[in-house]
Amino acid sequence: MDVLSDTLRVVRLTGTVFLKGKLMSPWSIASTTPGELAEYLRLPSDCIALFHIVVQGRAWFALPEYAPVAVAAGDAVLIPHSSPHVVASDLTLTPVPIGSILQPLPPEGMVTVVGSGLGEETQLICGFLHCDLRFNPLIGALPELIVVHPCDDGQKAASNRNALARSNILSVQPGDWLETTIRHTVEEALVERPGSADMLSRLSEILFFEVVRRYMRQLPETHPGWLAGVRDPIVGQVLRLLHAHPEHAWTVESLAHAVAVSRSTLAERFTALIGEAPIGYLAVWRMQLAKHLLKYTDLNLTEVAGRVGYESDEAFNRAFKRHVGQTPAAWRVTADAQ
Repeated sequence: MDVLSDTLRVVRLTGTVFLKGKLMSPWSIASTTPGELAEYLRLPSDCIALFHIVVQGRAWFALPEYAPVAVAAGDAVLIPHSSPHVVASDLTLTPVPIGSILQPLPPEGMVTVVGSGLGEETQLICGFLHCDLRFNPLIGALPELIVVHPCDDGQKAASNRNALARSNILSVQPGDWLETTIRHTVEEALVERPGSADMLSRLSEILFFEVVRRYMRQLPETHPGWLAGVRDPIVGQVLRLLHAHPEHAWTVESLAHAVAVSRSTLAERFTALIGEAPIGYLAVWRMQLAKHLLKYTDLNLTEVAGRVGYESDEAFNRAFKRHVGQTPAAWRVTADAQ
């Protein structure tokens, strides 16, 4: 069981490009809140990750708790939690709220923002990835900001290393698979050929997944979190067992026996990396999987209960209502209406 793939399958990340910006310096734009963005994009939840690709020119990105980051043509910026941020040609300017200049989103789902300055032109492509279920250990494990730099701009990369942890910067070679995906995304967004909407959706998802894989690979060994747990030799095995067999009556003892460590070692290591005990994680994952089955399959409640480890409808109903606030039947009706 590939835990990353299984998590992506259940949380169902979808995305596309929704904005093209042509901005003439000087300019400065402040992002909207996640809730306002969800309303603008006509999405049912606020679980949204944002990405920006610089097509032409240069810009600065500024997020709370981070020093400003310089980006230029060919760079991509991922903001996994749609955190408030400012994008600008000059960070000394007072930023204009993006909501004040956005046009209504058309049926095809893409708008163009054109600036009125007289200086250097910067072109940006902005997109999103949306998770339709709230529990998302993958996005939750990501930092506020990840920047993808081509390797040929050493001065810019060196400058940003002073602002970001090394793991937050992904350097790519020209012709690299990730660099090629970014270029294809730009091309599809600019040309708008037949089928571009579907192609942009697929490219956005591929771009996100590849950034996550590379970010995970270069995390320091001491870094905590779900992604670190996935690659840990002990915790990773446990996560694979929990994801492959959520219906099993797991205990900490049985999990520890399965991965050949002591109960105390497993409990301590799992909690240190994941942030909660193995059985607590399993309980939340079961509810996430139950939501997925209720929304995307025709299985009846008894079948769903069995798939996620509950021997009776009553026990499943109690656990689901305690976690979600609704019974499974009521939640399914609401989900089907969205």
